[in-house]
Amino acid sequence: MVATATAHKDNTDDEARPEATGLRARVAVMQRSPGLYAGAGLGLASASLTGEPLLVATVGASGIAAAWTALGLLPGPWRWLPGQGEPWEWTCRTSRRGYRRTLRRMRGRLAQDHDHAPVVGTDGLLVPIIGIGDGWYHHQQRAALVREATADVRRARCEVLRTAWTKALPDWESGWWRRYSPAELALRAGPLAAIPATGYVDMPWWGHLVVASAASSWGLRVWQRPDPAAPGAVRAATVAWYLARWEEWIACERGPLPASRLVSVHLEEDHLTAVIVSATAKAALGVGQDAVSIAFDVPPAAVNIYRPDDMPANRAKLTVRLRAQNTTDLHGLPALWDEFSPYAGSELYDVEPTEFGRRFKLLLPRRGTSVADVQPRSIAQALDMEGEDTVSRLHLRVLDARRIEVNEMSSNPLQAGVGLDLDALTMDDQGYITVGKDIYGQPAKWRLLKFDPTRRGLSQSPSASAVHAFGSGTTGAGKTSLEEDLQVAQRLNGFVSWLADGKGGAGYAPWMGDLDWLVKSAFGAMVMGQGANRVSEYRYAEQMKMAWLDADGYTEQGRSFFVPGEPFAPMVVTWDEFNEMVLKDPQADHLKPLLRSVSSVGRLSRAAGIGARIWVQIPNLDSLGSDSSANAIRDMLQSGNIALFRTARADVDVMSLGSRTPEFRLAPLPERFPDGSETGGLFYIADGKSQYTQSRAMFHTNPARVARQFPLETLTAPEAEAAGLAYLRRAEYRHLDATQEEAFLRDLLKEEQSASTKHTTVFDLHTTQPDSDVDDEDLDDLVPLTRTQKVWHAVDSGARRNRQIADVTDLKPPNVAGATARLERLGKLTKIDRDWHTTERLDA
Repeated sequence: MVATATAHKDNTDDEARPEATGLRARVAVMQRSPGLYAGAGLGLASASLTGEPLLVATVGASGIAAAWTALGLLPGPWRWLPGQGEPWEWTCRTSRRGYRRTLRRMRGRLAQDHDHAPVVGTDGLLVPIIGIGDGWYHHQQRAALVREATADVRRARCEVLRTAWTKALPDWESGWWRRYSPAELALRAGPLAAIPATGYVDMPWWGHLVVASAASSWGLRVWQRPDPAAPGAVRAATVAWYLARWEEWIACERGPLPASRLVSVHLEEDHLTAVIVSATAKAALGVGQDAVSIAFDVPPAAVNIYRPDDMPANRAKLTVRLRAQNTTDLHGLPALWDEFSPYAGSELYDVEPTEFGRRFKLLLPRRGTSVADVQPRSIAQALDMEGEDTVSRLHLRVLDARRIEVNEMSSNPLQAGVGLDLDALTMDDQGYITVGKDIYGQPAKWRLLKFDPTRRGLSQSPSASAVHAFGSGTTGAGKTSLEEDLQVAQRLNGFVSWLADGKGGAGYAPWMGDLDWLVKSAFGAMVMGQGANRVSEYRYAEQMKMAWLDADGYTEQGRSFFVPGEPFAPMVVTWDEFNEMVLKDPQADHLKPLLRSVSSVGRLSRAAGIGARIWVQIPNLDSLGSDSSANAIRDMLQSGNIALFRTARADVDVMSLGSRTPEFRLAPLPERFPDGSETGGLFYIADGKSQYTQSRAMFHTNPARVARQFPLETLTAPEAEAAGLAYLRRAEYRHLDATQEEAFLRDLLKEEQSASTKHTTVFDLHTTQPDSDVDDEDLDDLVPLTRTQKVWHAVDSGARRNRQIADVTDLKPPNVAGATARLERLGKLTKIDRDWHTTERLDA
C-alpha cells in the first residue's frame, strides 16, 4: 500500500471503538468460518456412516487430500488455497490480540497517579518522600520507552517462532508460489484423509466426539487464511520521516548535496522511490550510496541512484530497498529485475540452476536497447549481486537479436585445467580442431583450413583455403601453450610448420629440431616471409597447369585453388612476438621488407594453402604502423581465428579489430583463479563473428615430445628450391643464437645475390648496325640522356651543389638528390665539404 507524506492519524478513534475480545470474538470468528462446519461434518460423518457410504466418504476424502498434496508440491496459481498461510502467522495473529489487551492495561497504569501521599513531620510541616521508583515513574518519555521495549519483545518472540518453523520446514518463507515439502502438506491435507478413516475404529461415543471436535478445529484453522504477518521489525516511518532524514543528513549545509530535496516520493511496503533535485551547480548524481545508506538506515547495496538519458543533470532517480531481498532465490529474480532493470522494457526469464551457479535469459524490447548495450556490471548492480569479483562471474552469450543468455558461475569450471587430447587435435571435415574447452563446457574450436566441396581435385579431395590467425596477450598469459597445441595439431594433420620467434628462440627451445624451419631473429623473420611468398608463387604457377573437377563432375584445366596433398601439403607460417620485431628498431633495414612480406602472405597466399599466424603483446594493432603493409596486416588479422589473452590493461577488447570488435565489454582475465591456481592458457576465443567466449587451452608439460611421434612434414624439392638458399641451408644455423643467425643470413643473402648476378645473361635484341652517316652528336637526339647521366655530366662540368646541378640540367631538386645519392653508391661521385666531385667516369 502506497503511503503519502501526510502524518499518521491518531489512534483515538480506534481506541474508542469497542473491540470484541475473549469468547465473544472467538464465537464471531467461528460463525463466519465455513471450515468449522466442514470439519465438524466430516467428523460426524465418520461416526455416523457405515459400510459403503463410509467407504465412499473415506476414498473421496483421501482422493481430495492426494490432489491437494499433488497441487501443493508443484508451483502454480493454485497456491491461493485455504490453509496456505504459515502456522507461525497464527501465533503472531493471536499475539497481536494479546498485545492489544496488554497495551490497554499498560495505558491504564500509566494514567494512574504514582505520587506518594503527603507525610507530616514532627514539626507539623509536609515532608517530601522520594521512592525508589519515582525516577522511572516520573520519566518524561516513560510511555514511549515502555511501548518500544514491549514492541521489541513482541518482535523478537515472533522472529524466534518464525526461525524455528523455518528450520523445521525449509524454504517456508518463499511466498505463495513456492514448492511445499511433503511434511508441510501432511499438516494440512493429512487430517482430511485420516478423519474419515476413524469410522472403521471401534470407540465409545466420547471418542467420536473428540474426533468431531478435532475435525472442527482443523477445519477452522485450515479454512481461515490469516493476514500475512510481517516478519521482523515493521518500519513505522512515513514519507515525512524520510524527508526529515534527507534534510538532516543530505541537504544540510555540510551535507553531500546542500539545499537539495526529494520530490515524487512514493513509499511502499518494501521500497521507496523518489527524484533527487539539486538546487546548486552540483549534479544530483554526486550523492553517494553510503550517504543515503546512513541517512535512511539501510545497507549501501539497497540504494540505487541513477539518471535516465532524458533527465537533466540536476535531477536523478533514487530507489531504496527497505526490506532485504533474497537474490539467491531463483524464483525471485524476475520480480527483482522488473523493479530495478537498467534496460526499460526488458524481461528476465527462464531461471534455472546449473552445476556451477545459475543461468537465466534476458529478453530485450523491440526498440531502444540492443544486445550490444547490455553490460555485466549493470546486471550485477540491478540484481544486487555480492562480491568483489561479481562482474567476472557473469558470462554473456547472444542467442539472437533480442535474447541474451547470462551465466553466473560461483566457481570457474576452467580452473581445473584441460589436458592435451590428440583425438581432439585431429582436423574434422570442416577444417576445425579442438584446442581446449570453453566456460560452458563446450569444445573450443580453432580452424586450420576452410574447405569447399564444390571444387575438387582429381583425387576427389575438396578444395581448401588457409585460415589466418591472430592472438594477443602479455607475457605469461599462455600464448605459447596455445601455439604449442597448434604445432602438435599441424604435425598430426600433415602441415608444414615455419616459425619465427621474436624472443630469440627462447620460447621454443624444445622445438629446435621438430619444426621444418625455425628462425630466431627479426632479420630471419623477414627472410622467412620472403621465402613463403616465393613458395606461394611457385605453387600458383604449378596449380595453373593442373586439372580439377567442378561440381558437375567435369574435368577442367587450370586450377586456381589449393587441394591438400595434390601435390603440396598445407602450410602455416607463425610470427611470435611480432610487435618486438616491428617496434624494437623502427629504422632497421629489414623492417619494411618484413611488413611487405607478411602482408603479401596475408593477401596472396591463402589460395596456395599457406596461412599466417601472428602473436603480439601490444594492446592495440594501430601500433604496427599506418602504411599500406601495416593496414593489410590488420585486415588479415581480422579475417580468421582470434584469441585474446590476459593483458596489463583492463580493456582487453580494444584491439582495433574493426568488424570483429567484441559486442560486449570483456571482463579482464585475472592472474589467479579463486582457488589460487594460475590462469595460464585462459583466453577469449572468437566464434567467427564478434562474439567472444572465455576458454582455456589444452596443456602438456612437453608437447614437443608428443609431436615427435608424428612424421615431420617438409617442402618438396622444387618448393625448397623456390624458398631460397636460407631454407635449404637452415640446418647450418639452427643452433646459433639470434645475433649469429642474423650475421649468417646476411652473408648468405649476399652470396645468393652475387651468384644470381653471375648467372645473368644479357641479350642484345637490336642486331642491326647504326647508319654510318649519322654523327655521334646526333645520337643524343635519338636517345636522350638519363637523369643520372645528366647529373654526372653537370658535376663533371663544374656544378658542385644540388641547386647548381638543377639549374644546369633543368631537373627538379628531388630528382637531383636521388641521382646524386645513386651515383655516390655506385662510386661515381663523392662529396667533399658539401661539394660534389666526380671520382670515376660514368661509362667505366
